[in-house]
Amino acid sequence: MPGNIVNVGWLNQNALRAYPLSESATRRDTTDTYALPDDFLVDFVLSVNAALNYEPANFYLSKVSIFGAGITLEFSYWTGSSQSIIGTVSLQISSFTSNTVYYLQGQDDFEGVLGKVVVGTLDTILNQPGVFSFDLADGRLEPSVIVPDIRGVTGMRIIDDDDTGELFQGDIAFEAGSNMRITKSEYSGVVVLTFSAIDGEGTIADCVCEGDIADAPAIRTINSVPPDDLGNINILGDDCLLPTPLADENAVQITDQCSKPCCGCPELEKLVEDQNRLFNEIYTLKALGLRIEAVGQLLQTYTTMTDSCEK
Repeated sequence: MPGNIVNVGWLNQNALRAYPLSESATRRDTTDTYALPDDFLVDFVLSVNAALNYEPANFYLSKVSIFGAGITLEFSYWTGSSQSIIGTVSLQISSFTSNTVYYLQGQDDFEGVLGKVVVGTLDTILNQPGVFSFDLADGRLEPSVIVPDIRGVTGMRIIDDDDTGELFQGDIAFEAGSNMRITKSEYSGVVVLTFSAIDGEGTIADCVCEGDIADAPAIRTINSVPPDDLGNINILGDDCLLPTPLADENAVQITDQCSKPCCGCPELEKLVEDQNRLFNEIYTLKALGLRIEAVGQLLQTYTTMTDSCEK
């Protein structure tokens, strides 16, 4: 019987070959002093937005950092003249188990790109710690692990306040309702639908929603004078009346410049003082008049009595 029996499962097979790196990849770092072991990475899939117009053969493992507590993997894309980092994956050595799956989240130009990395074993890679960089030819990934992510809308729902409607799928059309207009344009190759509220587009008369308070009728004319095309009626002044706009109070103040008092407070106080003095003098005159009248009556009585005695 053979001395070595190896399970021919998918991941075990990959632990014996370069996959998910390309068969043409050297798997040696840029200094040619380190070789990436076959049993470290056993599977990898990278889902890339198909709209990015990528070249599958230009994705590669660009850096491996091996420390005492963990390992970090960096994946990149070669643009033809420079390196563009896709994202990184980190793992902790203390919690590692065989064939563990780690997730990669894209960054910068590859934002939205998702990847899954399967690490087979750490037995060999931990023999030589350090930071090792790889060129495209050294760490090129197998093109078959780069899969297109064809994105699209899977369905739509109508949400009204707290009520969420059923899921609509298939062909869905947008129809402009009353007071609305839908226009189509294009921006950077993307179709853009613009929804606009337009005055006069199927306007509904007396549009009062249930439960709302209807607005009061607007002022249409002032003394049979209608507004201009902008809805304005001008208020004009004359030599005496001066209209002044008060923007902060949304008002127009009309000032009568001809009927303002000509006297100030000191003059008014003098007039009041003179008037009070006149009132006092009138009162004195009245009192004096009464006294004179009383004396006159006494004199008349005395004269009458004198005449009677003489007779």
